[in-house]
Amino acid sequence: LIVAGGDRESAPDAVGELDALAHELGIADRVGFVGSIPREELPAYYHAADICVVPSYYESFGLVAVEALASGTPVIATRVGGLQYTVRDGQTGYLISWRCPEPFAERMEALLENDDLRRHFAAAAPESVKRFSWDRIAAQISEVYQDVVSRHSSGLASGCSPG
Repeated sequence: LIVAGGDRESAPDAVGELDALAHELGIADRVGFVGSIPREELPAYYHAADICVVPSYYESFGLVAVEALASGTPVIATRVGGLQYTVRDGQTGYLISWRCPEPFAERMEALLENDDLRRHFAAAAPESVKRFSWDRIAAQISEVYQDVVSRHSSGLASGCSPG
């Protein structure tokens, strides 16, 4: 298990508690806390992962989930914020109710023990997030600006008059 994100400086107590728990459970030799990963190295982590788990209490968008799915990695995430619009429950991963560790564990076990299911989710994952590509987002923003300029030029902007 590789736990990525955060670091010992930003959350020393949490990382220390998790490290102590791994030792207590006798699995410390199989758990690594790598902290924050430089952006250019993230694709290697996503591609190497069997699954990506995002147990957030709050997530405005969920970029980690989008990046993992774009890399073909199934995601198990909390059903909060943008994650519920990014992960397709039962198709590209699973969405779990907030603060429910048992269903997280069950879904992780199901995906790690079922290669066919994991491959099925992985195959569907990249296509599911193409709508978030930088090219598509840039084109949509451009359309909004063009619409605003067009409305302003023709005097159609709501409540606004040219000049």
